[in-house]
Amino acid sequence: MNKILIGVLPAFLALTVFDASAAYVPYKGQSQKASVHEYDQNKDGYITADEVEVELREDAIEKAIKMQQKGKSQKAIDRVIMNMEDSIEQDAEKIIDKLDKDGDELVEPEEIK
Repeated sequence: MNKILIGVLPAFLALTVFDASAAYVPYKGQSQKASVHEYDQNKDGYITADEVEVELREDAIEKAIKMQQKGKSQKAIDRVIMNMEDSIEQDAEKIIDKLDKDGDELVEPEEIK
């Protein structure tokens, strides 16, 4: 598995190539965490857009690994990763905006309920 990650990370981190024809579907909550607390990376009781970005990047890596396991070409994997990276920040902000009822850009536990 480490060999897979080593192969995927350079493609994920290299943002020098962008193919506008790649098909990426914006994040719509496909990944379900066991607990809302897993999103709170620093355990301060709030979920921020930065913390959601971490989760979205983890989802992108998981998707790349699955694509590689299915035998997809590295070029196809790179395209999907690049397009996901281009929209992760916007997607994270949209998720926070949807959950944040009081507009403070933090999702408190009460807002999740």
